[in-house]
Amino acid sequence: MRGRAYGCLFFIGFGSAWVFSGLAATHHMTRVLAVIAGVVCAALLVATLLLLRRAKDLPAASLDSEDAQRATRMFRAVNIIQWVSIGTAIVILQMVHMPQYVVPAIAIIVGLHLFPLAGSFHNRQHYVTGWLLILWSLGCLALLPADRVAGIAALGTGVVLLVISPWLKKIMHGVT
Repeated sequence: MRGRAYGCLFFIGFGSAWVFSGLAATHHMTRVLAVIAGVVCAALLVATLLLLRRAKDLPAASLDSEDAQRATRMFRAVNIIQWVSIGTAIVILQMVHMPQYVVPAIAIIVGLHLFPLAGSFHNRQHYVTGWLLILWSLGCLALLPADRVAGIAALGTGVVLLVISPWLKKIMHGVT
């Protein structure tokens, strides 16, 4: 439970950044929307911190140290690959004068990085979140004009990370 709570903190942090950048990119960063988004992000953060506090009273996970070390190595390797891929995508898209596609490219890379983590952390929900991020980004690329892709892709990515992922965690925790 502690590991999943820490994962939620990552989703909240990055999801918040995606939502606020999406609001700015779509020119919808009004005070009202900024306050609403801030309240939602803060409420999710408080709920996750309370969960993390409660999880400290639970017994430690049953992973042996070798499994835990393997998961840590996988986490590090996947994240290094993710950040190198993001940097590479940004450079290439800037070089070919297509900066409007940076945001969906990053969201697709983030979605892809969740697949190996799902197996490593025994968290099937990461597969669903990964697919949602990829499909949302591809849909934005296919259906939106180039000047709207970045903002809408960022907003949707933020919503997936902030809102949909916690619900999926709850639903799938009840299933498993």
